[in-house]
Amino acid sequence: MTEAQPKRILLVEDDRTISDLIAYNLRRAGYEVLQEHNGRDGLQAALSQGVDLVLMDLMLPVLDGLSATREITRRRPQLPVIILTARSEHETMLKGFELGADDYITKPFDLDLLLARIQARLRRAPTETPFAGVSVDGGEMSIGALVLDRDAHVVRAEGGRVALNPKEHDLLELLLSRPGHLFPREEIVERVWHQRYTPASRTLDVHIRRLRAKLEAIGAAAELQTVRGVGYRLSPKDDGGSCASA
Repeated sequence: MTEAQPKRILLVEDDRTISDLIAYNLRRAGYEVLQEHNGRDGLQAALSQGVDLVLMDLMLPVLDGLSATREITRRRPQLPVIILTARSEHETMLKGFELGADDYITKPFDLDLLLARIQARLRRAPTETPFAGVSVDGGEMSIGALVLDRDAHVVRAEGGRVALNPKEHDLLELLLSRPGHLFPREEIVERVWHQRYTPASRTLDVHIRRLRAKLEAIGAAAELQTVRGVGYRLSPKDDGGSCASA
């Protein structure tokens, strides 16, 4: 690695032999590695140790990996999580992505592939946050003056506040979790509506238009940008880029 400060990876794996093998190869690749062996300690480390990426097993003692991932993505929505597991069932994979995991690798896996996935994810991370960072405090997510109250399903900005219906709320929560990141339409539908994307459906476009209008009405310093044929992202209003209205 060429960075003056090595990236720090949290590895949460209860099989110590596998954990030590992965950690050895990560260190050889230039990463700092913090190892934990149950979900509770892994969660605490992810929230307090200043790590750059989490490798999370699913079948963990004390607290399972899916529950730990859910809490990590709720409280540190920009921290990348890659799930490592022997479970390859389709439903389990979708559940992991639904909870905010960035990638999913099944055991046994090729270590070179794992290193490539980690490098690719870390390379993308700095460009995904044009805002000053998402703040999570209890039931609220915020970027500057834009605040999403997840308990009340209300979004606030300098120009006021407006109520959101359940899907508008879930849609904004997803986009706000990684500001500047381009979410493909297929991923949005799977994670918000929990169903496969159908190109003929206009449901997503309708919700985007309604949410965009509500953000404009309260003077939010952010906008929903459309990249035609790809998906949507939440970006600063003065951010240049190729976008079009839904």
